[in-house]
Amino acid sequence: MSWMQQLIATYDDYQVQENVSDPKDSRDELPPVGHLLASANIELTIDAQGNFVHARALSRNEARTLIPCTLDFASRTSTHLAPHPLHDNLAYVARDYGIYEPTKKKGAYNLYVKNLKEWCESELCTPAVRAVYLYVTRNDMIQDLLREKVIYEEAPGKILEKWDVKERHEAKPLLYQNTQAGNILKSFVRFRVIGTNARPELWLDKELREVWQKYFAKQHEGERALCYATGRMVLPMANHSKGIRYPGDNAKLISSNDTDGFTFRGRFSKAEECLTVSYEASQKAFNTLSWLISHQGYLVGKRKPMGERVFLVWGRMEAKVPAIETSTRQLLFGKGKRTEKARQLSTMKTWADALRKAMHGYRHEFKKRPGSQVNVMILDAATKGRMAICYYDEVAGKDFIDRLEKWHLHGMWQQHDYDEEKGKTYAFSGVPSIGKLIQACFGRAHSSATRIKSKQEDEAEYGTESGNTKFRLETERLFTAIEQGRDLPIEFLTRGLCMVVKQAAVRTKREKQTRSRSGKRLTTEKERPLEARLRWKYDYLEPVCSIARYHFYHQQEDYDMALNESSTNRSYLYGRLLALADKLELATYSKEEQKTRQTNAMRYMNIFSDRPYTTWQLLQKKLLPYEHRRELYGGKERKLIHEVGDMFKEEDFASDEPLDGRFLLGFYSQEYVIEQEIAKRKQDKAEKEAKEAMDEEDI
Repeated sequence: MSWMQQLIATYDDYQVQENVSDPKDSRDELPPVGHLLASANIELTIDAQGNFVHARALSRNEARTLIPCTLDFASRTSTHLAPHPLHDNLAYVARDYGIYEPTKKKGAYNLYVKNLKEWCESELCTPAVRAVYLYVTRNDMIQDLLREKVIYEEAPGKILEKWDVKERHEAKPLLYQNTQAGNILKSFVRFRVIGTNARPELWLDKELREVWQKYFAKQHEGERALCYATGRMVLPMANHSKGIRYPGDNAKLISSNDTDGFTFRGRFSKAEECLTVSYEASQKAFNTLSWLISHQGYLVGKRKPMGERVFLVWGRMEAKVPAIETSTRQLLFGKGKRTEKARQLSTMKTWADALRKAMHGYRHEFKKRPGSQVNVMILDAATKGRMAICYYDEVAGKDFIDRLEKWHLHGMWQQHDYDEEKGKTYAFSGVPSIGKLIQACFGRAHSSATRIKSKQEDEAEYGTESGNTKFRLETERLFTAIEQGRDLPIEFLTRGLCMVVKQAAVRTKREKQTRSRSGKRLTTEKERPLEARLRWKYDYLEPVCSIARYHFYHQQEDYDMALNESSTNRSYLYGRLLALADKLELATYSKEEQKTRQTNAMRYMNIFSDRPYTTWQLLQKKLLPYEHRRELYGGKERKLIHEVGDMFKEEDFASDEPLDGRFLLGFYSQEYVIEQEIAKRKQDKAEKEAKEAMDEEDI
């Protein structure tokens, strides 16, 4: 149980590092032993004598509440009653709940009051706990909530479950905004007690937490068994935590409650003979795991029906660990807005230097903590109730940083992130996020030239970040390859190459079909072919170039964005030829034509990658009129085409063997050089015009 031992050790490390002052917010706090995080819907304030003071509904941002729990908290169901010691659902804490739901949760309130009374009668009771007991036994909570207009009645004895704005002509109350229809009476209530010397917010009171832990330990004195995780004779735990990935998650990592199936029967007569984990070890491990996932886990998939696949990396001794799944820009500057420092990194070298500096900082953190290491875990649920550890690894902190740095440096390429909401594009040198890489290799495929698949069909076959099985599996393959420092699976390069060349033609077909359906020219910026060309470049070409460069690094070949004019590799040269043909034809278009037409080079890119020699002969014939027109404006692309063609070996040029990933690197590098030259000419022209304007003003 190495993974459990590491989680327990992480919990102990956190407790040593934790600030001794009272917490201000329980949302970011690691739950201590005997406690769990719940999502509260209602906050009820009472005084020290148990009198009602105030009640209010909670927003989603303030719902997370740390509450004490018992041994049976993980086995709570609609039929198995297991009340929490203090804060709980209305079914447990409201004396008048049976008036509104007479057939549900019978006996829940009586069981809750019985347990709370035992706590109040012990010497480990606090005035705040006694005030809660006095309130719940003397008052009708639902009636108080109705008077405070936290909840509403549809008719006498019937709670309004769904708020119809049109019918009631009032804005929807907060509780009805944050609670699904049919769940109003399932609302979770937390208590706030004023008039005592203790902190009013009971869920933030550290003294109350310690009191509960002592009371719980006294209740279970003498119960001992061997803990397989720690090797000590301590209180055993039969029902282990759920809600690990997110609130409401029913999948468990340790479960042995199947008495009529094959969980342990056939080998053992009792579940305890198979495995025993102590209450303390279980609480430490699963509270830490849930806390880590909520703070730094990468979740892929849909929550229904079986949840999400979790990718988690964490460091011991609070050593900071960079995320594997993020892009280079996100790693250096976070996921927020673009900073001034990011704007200054204009070249691949400056981005590489910034990355090395950041990684040196991470290495320094691990160097200060010699015993620290990095733990990598992937979790998923095969069924709704069972969770599995799909992958687990322990890596020395320095080795992990070295592998991640190798991925970002040797996969480094010009990339663009597009912010849909702000409509802005951010350029950087590095690798894209794992999600973008998988989209580039497996997403948005089209079955034929005449029919475009719907979004639902795309997601069903290839997956998107909203998730399906294939997307989750491919994410795992990428994640583990990067973490282990090895080359990515070759399918990513081959599929990526296919997607790039296919999408070069698909975007024009989509444009024609959309225009024919609408019967008019598209006018919005996002729908124009020029935008489609950029999106093809940003979403497919650039991410696949990163994959190709990282792959060829593992083959002892190094490529970068700078054009390698001495390379005689066949695929690289053919990529340069296609880029020159594309730019030559595009330069003859007017600004309006550039928005509505696609070059022959892009149109034939798919077949060109499969049969370059035959396709190039066809392209050369189609280029003749554009070459003549381009010569009138002093273009030099035709001369460059001849120079590149002269670099081929005769047998390489005359072969129709399909091109490999170097084709994309040559294509991108050649286009990048031409675009830089065009941008330089425009800048020089603008500076010249500005200087001439200033000279005229001086005259």
